Amino acid sequence: MTKAAIVIGRGPAGLLSASYLSQRGCEVTVIADAEGSLAMWPSDFSFGRTQDAHQSFPIQLSLVEWLHSFRELVSLFDTFGVTLVLPTIEGIPCTVTAIGRLRPTFATPSWQYSSIEPEDLVFVGVDGLADSIVEAQVASYREHSHRDAIACTIPKPPGWDQSWGALRFAIYLDSDAGIDWLTDQLKLALSGVPVGRAVVLPQVLGLDRTDEIISRLSAELERSVAEFPLLSPSVGGIRVRDRWERWLRHQGVRFLSGRVEEISPAPRIALGDGRVFESDYVFLATGGVLGGGAKVAIDGHVTDGLVNRGLGHMEQLKDLNSLGHRDIDCLGDGRVLAVGRAMGGWNPNRDHNGGAMVVSTVRAALEMHARVDL
Repeated sequence: MTKAAIVIGRGPAGLLSASYLSQRGCEVTVIADAEGSLAMWPSDFSFGRTQDAHQSFPIQLSLVEWLHSFRELVSLFDTFGVTLVLPTIEGIPCTVTAIGRLRPTFATPSWQYSSIEPEDLVFVGVDGLADSIVEAQVASYREHSHRDAIACTIPKPPGWDQSWGALRFAIYLDSDAGIDWLTDQLKLALSGVPVGRAVVLPQVLGLDRTDEIISRLSAELERSVAEFPLLSPSVGGIRVRDRWERWLRHQGVRFLSGRVEEISPAPRIALGDGRVFESDYVFLATGGVLGGGAKVAIDGHVTDGLVNRGLGHMEQLKDLNSLGHRDIDCLGDGRVLAVGRAMGGWNPNRDHNGGAMVVSTVRAALEMHARVDL
């Protein structure tokens, strides 16, 4: 008999949970009241600061489990059309940030710049793009990489006005006219730059046609072309989200809009508009600094409103941190599981371990889900 699963939230942890549950034969419904955090995600998976030898995670997976999870992630992304560039025996690739620094990354989409060793680069700025700070990037890159960098800027595209942001640029560059314009402008801007020096541009090279655009530019310019991620909204994250959700819908996963107000045993899901759903499993992937559904009262007490459970007091951070992922089974019967919640000691903003948090919590929840005696 096919089991039903509800995933609450449509960020990386929610979509990863929905993917694996669907692949394991569940009938999956995703419920969310917002678009999720993928639009704020640069699209690469980071697993922690490599220099922190003492790095520890609330959920410890064995080497075999990590390797299996990582390979499963890579295979999944390939299935919905995102090729990931991975570490090699020579080392861990670095990507270039929006301020021109190098940052280690463990799984990077092929459109995003990555390199094992720093190299001479050309940073391309786009006039009219607010986050295009090419001169500052070049100075920062030279200082931190000890390699040469060149700055060049291309003009505003036809039809530009002050409302254009990164997403509007990407939509324009998805068109034939946009691709032709960009190709011509880059040929002019790079006419005096030695052939072969890699070029990095802001992450605006289309939404649906990114791979085609980069392939054409690399061939016509006779040099490697890639992007660096911008600040939110992240075009790279939106690309991943759109391809991922299209694939999930094709697999039969349903997406519903609504705000979950209560989760009770059975499990039973109640939405704010009165709709009620029953399911065999619930994966709670609603994110947040304290985790999905966490509420802080005026007196400092923290509760998880969705499962009506006290989490502790803001002054007792140690006790509060002992909850979250270590206490991943919210209702005690293995049917309501928390994934991707920034609790239990996780701090992706500080430790750059968001990829590890998502992968390991989903993995742990799947293992618990498999042990439930139905």
